Amino acid sequence: MTQGNTVLKSVDVTRPKRLPRYTSYPTALEFGPIDGKSHDKWLKSLPICEPISLYFHIPYCDKLCWFCGCFTTISNKYGPVEKFLEVLKQEVRQTAKKTGRLKVSHIHFGGGSPSILDPADFRSLIDVLSECYDIDDVPEFAIEIDPRTVDRDKIFAYVSSGVNCVSLGIQDFNLKTQEAINRIQTVDLIEKTMRDFKGAGIERVNFDLIYGLPYQSIDTIAETILTTIKFKPSRIALFGYAHVPHMKKHQKLVGEHELPNQKERQAQFNWASKMLTDNGYRAIGLDHFALPDDHLFTSFDQGKLKRNFQGYTDDTANSLIGFGPSAISNLPDGYAQNVPSIRDYIEKVSSNKSSVVRGLSISNKDKMFRDVISTLMCNFEVDPVKIAMEHHIHYNFKIEIKNLMKLVEAGYMSRDGNNFKINKKVMPYLRAIATVFDQYFDQNSSDIISRCVHESEG
Repeated sequence: MTQGNTVLKSVDVTRPKRLPRYTSYPTALEFGPIDGKSHDKWLKSLPICEPISLYFHIPYCDKLCWFCGCFTTISNKYGPVEKFLEVLKQEVRQTAKKTGRLKVSHIHFGGGSPSILDPADFRSLIDVLSECYDIDDVPEFAIEIDPRTVDRDKIFAYVSSGVNCVSLGIQDFNLKTQEAINRIQTVDLIEKTMRDFKGAGIERVNFDLIYGLPYQSIDTIAETILTTIKFKPSRIALFGYAHVPHMKKHQKLVGEHELPNQKERQAQFNWASKMLTDNGYRAIGLDHFALPDDHLFTSFDQGKLKRNFQGYTDDTANSLIGFGPSAISNLPDGYAQNVPSIRDYIEKVSSNKSSVVRGLSISNKDKMFRDVISTLMCNFEVDPVKIAMEHHIHYNFKIEIKNLMKLVEAGYMSRDGNNFKINKKVMPYLRAIATVFDQYFDQNSSDIISRCVHESEG
């Protein structure tokens, strides 16, 4: 088949498994059981002179969104949230005893719906955080917002606590699509929310949009993008809906409606991307867009963009500590994930035990390939030999370069010495191309060209 002027080879092989998003490397697919002692050792070895990032997972929502793939639960009463919050504070204090009072460069609240927290409770959590870590002048303090659960009191609590960036869960502005995913929120509500945030002094606003949802079409996507542009958020994340009802049973309710096929999904993304770039936004990485005055735009220009579990970031810290059920820590020695069950999490932390249950120790070679893949995912080009030298590792990339040359011959990439650059017209195959460097991926499962073709087909 053909995409633009690039000829793609036709293949007939078994479809490979869904490709990783490479928000980490090795990916979470490689995680296995680890004990809390290993994680404690990693925490205690963090350099006192280097900043860290913090992630907080708030696993509660007021209502269930049927498209959701996150670890969350619905709470009809606020009591369970209050109980969880006390345990979360306990985890912060326990962790700080192991790390010492470190400087924080980035804070992110995700979920679930962090905006479910009452203003006083949010301030109380930040007070504990301030006791344990140096959170003065954090360059980016971000929180994910459900527009249906935020008000002015909460917004002023965020501002007084240091929040300077918010991410609004928009998904789509089309009412029929909203009804099909059980996420109804009017344009008027978003307009009021934007006005309240900007009135409180928070100018850095991200919109989370999703394509591939029920009843979406080129026309409805265009309307959503036009409405989005009018609000002028500084960043936009445009994600494809992942339909995994075998993992998230409530997604069966979405499946009762007709979902766009992969060709329609790709057309939706392409059209949305064009509209955004035609209106002053720049494509950043795989699925983000930013205005010229946004930090992410600057980091992309300077080649300093990074990728973590929240997507693309300009965070400079080399270590991230995750708090709350299912939260993942990314530390120099490895990855560690907390138990996803809220009940088990509360039981472990309340008993002064580590809540970590899964993870992976990483080698110097893993770190080298992580940098190679991250560079490719962020900059769309990479010189793997140069990165190996920076890591003081001798590795000839013989197999990897052989596969990269197949991509060059197919018109997917260009080569200049040891630097390989992706053709913009095949950017949708970015994840497939990144598998070339994935030492945990079964390279014999499919040819690299067929991986790209199947990625374009779904």
